[in-house]
Amino acid sequence: MGTLKVDNLQKRDGTALITDGVAQTNLLSETALINAGVGLIKLNTTDITSATATLTFDNTLITDNYSKYFIEYEGAKPVTDSVYIRSRYSTDNGSSFLTGTFQYGYHHAQLGSGSHGGSGTTKSDYAENSFGVGNDANHTLTGNYRISHMRDSNTYLAIEHNYVIEQANNNKYAVKEGYILEDTSVINYIEFSFSSGNIADGTFTLYGVTK
Repeated sequence: MGTLKVDNLQKRDGTALITDGVAQTNLLSETALINAGVGLIKLNTTDITSATATLTFDNTLITDNYSKYFIEYEGAKPVTDSVYIRSRYSTDNGSSFLTGTFQYGYHHAQLGSGSHGGSGTTKSDYAENSFGVGNDANHTLTGNYRISHMRDSNTYLAIEHNYVIEQANNNKYAVKEGYILEDTSVINYIEFSFSSGNIADGTFTLYGVTK
């Protein structure tokens, strides 16, 4: 079998796909990946390195192209000690936010210990976790969100959150959480913050799951 080697490749209309051996955005565009049947598409990475009040993903990212969204994050640290990570949702690109009651439950295991358990309660307006993170230099809050039905006007918003955390008292946990907001509004914006103070650090990556 032969091998075709090229430095430059263009479409018939002159659109560059490869230039000097480097793939161009037209070759790996979001639309091209969707049309090729790629199931999970990286949409955005935000690396926070200085105090920031909120992290947002707006209506250029939250669209009808995707049936659900994954958010992977690592090294999330607060400026303020013992605070809780939380998210809220908007239908008008952040001009206002949905309010209401999240039905919430969690299960946890303490790392290095046989201690484990779970509980459930409600959360108002924010999908907020129940384990506060410490702000010591080496403490960790690392995990992922799976958010479903943001673009579905027939189904309630559902959120899964899994993470590993070290608290201010040095206790360490693996936690699985779930939330349901009984609202069928079509969402196009997500905001993350801590319950008090700014976000000091963290890398957050948004992926879309194609329909």
